[in-house]
Amino acid sequence: MSENLNILCQNQLKEMQTKGLFETNFIQRLMHPDNEIIVNFPVTLENGLTKMFKGYRIQHNNLLGPYKGGLRFNPICHLDECKALSFWMTIKCSLHKVPFGGGKGGIKFNPREYSQEDVKRISKNFSKSLSRFIGTHTDIPAPDVGSNSQIMDWMVSAYNTTNISENSVFTGKSLQYGGSEGRTEATGRGLMLCVQRYFKTKQIKSTHKTFIIQGFGNVGSFSSTLLCSELNMKCIGIGDHSGYMYNPDGYDIKNLAEYCKKNGSINNYQPTMLDKDAFFSLKTDVLVLAALELQICDDYANKLNCTLIVEGANGPINLQADKILYNRNITVLPDVLVNGGGVIVSYFEWLQNIHREHWSYKKVLDKLTHKMNDSFDRVYDKVNNTGLNWRTCAFICSLEHLYYYYKMQH
Repeated sequence: MSENLNILCQNQLKEMQTKGLFETNFIQRLMHPDNEIIVNFPVTLENGLTKMFKGYRIQHNNLLGPYKGGLRFNPICHLDECKALSFWMTIKCSLHKVPFGGGKGGIKFNPREYSQEDVKRISKNFSKSLSRFIGTHTDIPAPDVGSNSQIMDWMVSAYNTTNISENSVFTGKSLQYGGSEGRTEATGRGLMLCVQRYFKTKQIKSTHKTFIIQGFGNVGSFSSTLLCSELNMKCIGIGDHSGYMYNPDGYDIKNLAEYCKKNGSINNYQPTMLDKDAFFSLKTDVLVLAALELQICDDYANKLNCTLIVEGANGPINLQADKILYNRNITVLPDVLVNGGGVIVSYFEWLQNIHREHWSYKKVLDKLTHKMNDSFDRVYDKVNNTGLNWRTCAFICSLEHLYYYYKMQH
C-alpha cells in the first residue's frame, strides 16, 4: 500500500504538469524529498533485554519554513509511506499558508504490544536519535497514528537532555508541558468547519442531513461529535477496524465514543453488523473518510450513494475513483483542505512556545475558524472560476503559493 501511496502522490504532481499549470523544474523539485533519514537505535526494555528499533524521518521540502509533520508508531510504518505523507504535508501547509514545509516519520512497531514504561523508553531513545536532525527552526515533529501528547512530552524531555532546552521543537504536547488549547480536536473541528462552509455556500441547511463515517479514532470521533452537536446532522453509519454498523435512527455519538474509549473499537456495540460493501452502498447525504489510505478505488466509487465526500484521512481515494466521482457529480472535499486543522493548531502551539504565551481555548478556535474558512474560500473560488474538481483546485492554490517562494530562490 505504501508504494501505491507514492504512486498516487507522483500522479497528482504529474497531473499538474500535464495541465501545463507549472514549469517542469518546479514539479521535479517536489517529486522527491530533501532528506530521507533512517535511524537504528537500541532500547533496553523492562525485561532487561535490549532490542533494536528502526525509525524514519522524511524531510520533504522547506521552501516555506521548517519541516513539519507527525511521527507514526505503527507496525506497517515504512519509508515509502512516510515519503508520501511528507509530500502531502508540504501541500497542506502551503494551502493553509502555514510557514512550514512537509515532514513525516515514525517507528515500525506496535505500541500496544509494549508496556507504558517500554513505550516511554522507546520514545525517548528515538528522540535522542533524531535530535541532530530536528529543532525549532529546522524540523518540528508532532503526534500521528499510535503516538500522542504523552509521547511528545517524553520526546521533548529526552531532546532537552542533549540540546538547548526548547519546548517548541515538538508540537501536540500536553497542556501541562506547553501544548495548545484545542489541539486534540483540531483536525476534527477543521473537518466540521469545511462541511459547515460547504453547506453555507450551497445555501443548504445542515439540520437532519445524514452522514456515515469510516474511522472512529481521534479525527472520526471528534468530527462525528461536532457534525452532530454544531451542525445538527445525524450519523447513521460507522465503521472502524473491527467492522461496520448502521442505524437509520442515528447514533448517540457521545455514548459511542465512551464505549470505544473503554473497549477499543465499535465491536459488539450492537448485535447486527454490515460488511464493507454494504456500508459503502448506504444511502446518505455525506460520507466522511477518516480511516486509512486508498479506501475508495474504482469499484467502490461506483457503489457510493451520497452527494458529498469529506476526506478526514490522507489519500483515501485514488485518482481513477476521483474521476468516476466527478463524473457522477459527487463532490469530494480533499484531504489537504479538510484535515489541515491539526497542522494549523500545531503552528499556533509553536508560536505560543516561541513567545512564551498561552492562548485561550476561544482564541485558538477563533483563529482556526478564520484560517480554515480562508483556505476553503480560496479553493471554492478556484472551483467556480475553472470548473475543475476540488482536489485539483486545492493543489493549484497550494502550488501557486509554493511556486512564489520557489521563484524567489531561483
